[in-house]
Amino acid sequence: MSPHLKTFCIAIALIVPASAQAADWELRHEADSRGAVLTFGAGSPVSYRFECTRNEVIITETGVTQLIDLKTGKPIGDNAGATMPEGAAMMALFGGKGDPQFIPAEAAKSPAVGWDLTIRLSKTDKQLKEIGKSKMMSLFTTGYTMAVEMDSKARAKWNEFMQRCEIAM
Repeated sequence: MSPHLKTFCIAIALIVPASAQAADWELRHEADSRGAVLTFGAGSPVSYRFECTRNEVIITETGVTQLIDLKTGKPIGDNAGATMPEGAAMMALFGGKGDPQFIPAEAAKSPAVGWDLTIRLSKTDKQLKEIGKSKMMSLFTTGYTMAVEMDSKARAKWNEFMQRCEIAM
C-alpha cells in the first residue's frame, strides 16, 4: 500500500457522520433519466444521486471538497479555476462491510463548490446489495466523506430503489 493511500485510510476514521432520515432520501422517476433515481440530500451542498440504467447504476456525489491526489499526496483545489489531475478522481461505494474498492471517477466542477464525482457500478456489485441491510453507507472519496446512517425507513427506500432497478437482493 502506498504511503499516500495509508495516510488516506487513516483519514477515513475522520468521516463526517450524517443522520439519514427517511425524508432525506427521495425516490422518483425523472423524465430525463432512463430509470429510477434515488437521491440523498438533494439541494444540499453535498448530495448523493443513484440512477438506474439497463446494466448499471450511475452514482454521483456533488460538492466534494478537500480532495487529495493519491499519487502526489497534494491537495486538489476546490475553487472555480481548479483543475483535476489525470487519474486523481477516485470514489467507492461502501455499505458498511469489507473494504471500500476505489475506482476511477468522472469529475466535473460543481456549480456550488468543489467537485461532482461520478462512478458507474454493475447492477451485480455487492455493495449495492449490502446497503439494503446496512446501518450505514457512504460514498468514499479522497476528500470530504460523510457516513449516512441507515435506519429502517432509509433501508426501505433503498430496497424499493433496488426493486425498481430490478436488482435481485
